[in-house]
Formats: sequence, structure tokens, C-alpha cells
Amino acid sequence: MNQIRSITSALRTLNGLQNYEHSRPSSVNEEDDHYPGLSNEDTPLKVFHPQNPNGAVLVLYPGASAKGEAHPKMITLARSIAVNGIQVYIPRIPPLIDLKLSKSILEWTVHFYRWLKTQPGHENSPINLAGISFGGVIVLKACLDPFLLQQPPKSVIVFGTSYNVKTSMEFMYNGRIDHNGNIIKLTPDPWSVIVLFHNYLNQVDVGYPTNGVQKVLQLMVRDQDDQAQDLIEDLVGEEKVLIKDITELNKSDEFNRIMGIFFRDCADQIEFISPKYWCKNISNEVYILHGTYDTLSPFTESIKLDSELSNSHLLISGIFKHRVLSSEMSIFSKWKETLKIIKFLSKYYRGGLLP
Repeated sequence: MNQIRSITSALRTLNGLQNYEHSRPSSVNEEDDHYPGLSNEDTPLKVFHPQNPNGAVLVLYPGASAKGEAHPKMITLARSIAVNGIQVYIPRIPPLIDLKLSKSILEWTVHFYRWLKTQPGHENSPINLAGISFGGVIVLKACLDPFLLQQPPKSVIVFGTSYNVKTSMEFMYNGRIDHNGNIIKLTPDPWSVIVLFHNYLNQVDVGYPTNGVQKVLQLMVRDQDDQAQDLIEDLVGEEKVLIKDITELNKSDEFNRIMGIFFRDCADQIEFISPKYWCKNISNEVYILHGTYDTLSPFTESIKLDSELSNSHLLISGIFKHRVLSSEMSIFSKWKETLKIIKFLSKYYRGGLLP
């Protein structure tokens, strides 16, 4: 009976991912709420209440996006899970709204989990965690926090995350994936390079002022593209060339030189957010999902992550990209991949989300 329920839940989730971005399921009530932040400030929180709850709770941590908890894809995913009777929370993590990959993200992630465990009905009930993209890295890191070691989540699932952030950063500008000696080429999403330079350019000395480039990047990560374009027009000299390299993924000698400076001068920060250096200490059961055609983080990152974790389940699927379902597959291939994802999600539901 539980296996039938898990398969049904997986099918509902897949159906929701295709249909719930522009419509709300009638069986789920959505609430814009808030929780007390690190300084007790009101911090936005989206809650998805199923009309027929099964008692399971999932916290869905977003990746680095200015839209945060309001990102349409996050809301679609939350709806697609909540239709199965699961209460879903998407908390705002303020540093991620600013696309700052700082250590404070971990503090906020653990803080929300601790707060939720104090809320009526959740004090003694297990909570499931999910992390999307960079949110997955931080969820994994949070599993090593003393509080989560004492009161661990029932299950953990990560999607499109990294194993070695340096490798992901290199992919961001060269598009090369080395899979068992076979080189696969994809066109990287320029967004990842913009976020990368937004985080690290102001921390290093590249030999000339980059204040103008930094202002452009700040506008870009806030989706203020028109203002960013106006500033680009005013840039001159080395800054003009650099912003063109960043936004057009030009692999110039100068671009590569600055990437080398990031790797050298920001090594501690990069290692902090790279599971490669600490994931062997994670004992939680972890489900890992990655799209073959992910243009932000190569799928090989999840293969490496799976090989280092002691208790994990992995699915690499051509049906997923980083943000969306792929539409570039034949009908036969799509059916084949759909069966694989149903099997994987069924196991995941049995492992945490079904009572």
C-alpha cells in the first residue's frame, strides 16, 4: 500500500511541475507569513497548507536568486509537493536575496530550522529538508551543525547542487564537463558568471579600479537590466572590456587571470561552500537529483557528491535542466526518463514524506 501511495505522490509531483506555475491546486492553501530573523526582524516566509495534511513537513530552501521565496519555479515545486498532503515552507534567506554567498547563509538556514522546531505541532515531529542549487550546498553544510546533529531532519534532498565549487566555477566560463574521460560541451548560463563576479570582484585586487563593473553587476543581480545597460555605456577602458567578457562569457586572457585571482585569494570562502571538503562527515540519508543538461552546475558534481556520502541515492536525468523541465527529448527518451524519475521520487517519498 505504501508503495502505491509513493508512486501516486511521485506522479502528482511530476504533473504539478508541468501545470502549477500559473495555476494553484485547489487542495492547497497558500499563505504569505513571516518568521523572526537573526535579529528578530520580520522575515518573509511562504507556507503551503494542504487541505488534507498527512503530518509531514518539508522546508524548501531556495538558491541564489533575487526573487527568493517568491521565485515562480520554487512556488511551482512547493505546490507540486504540497498536493500530496505535505506542509511546505519556503523561508526567505536574506543574504541569498542579495546573491551574496557568505557564511551568514548557513546561520540563517540553521536559524529557521531551529525556529520551526519550536512551533506548535513541530516540536517533536521530524522535518524534511530540501535545497535547490546553492541552497542544496547550504542544506548539506547545515546537517553538520550541532543542533541538526542532535535533532536531524528525517530526509534531505538536493537538486542541481555542487561538490567542488571551484569545478563549478570553471564550468561557468568554459562549458566543459569531463565525465569518465569523455568531454561534454554545454553553453553555460551567463547568470552564474555574473553572480560569481558579483561576489568576489570587490574582495580582490586585479590591478585597476573595478567600481563601475561592480555597480553594473549589483544592478544585474537585482534584475535592473535597463539601469545596468546605461552604466555599461558609460564604462571605459579595462572596465568596458571586463564587463563585456563577463556578460558574453568571453574567455579572454584577462578573464582567466581574474578567475585565477579568485581561486587564490578567496580559497577559504570557496572551500567553506564546497562539500568536497566536509561532506564525508554527513551521516544523513541524502537524495541527490541533477539534470544532465544543467548549464549552471555540471551533473558530474552530483556524481562526485554521491560517491563521497555514506548514505545517498542519486539520479541524473535528461528530463531536467537547472530551472525547468527539458523539452529537447524524443517521446521514447522522455518516457524512459519519466519512469526513472517516478522510481526515484517514490523512494524519496517513502524515505521521508509519507507517514
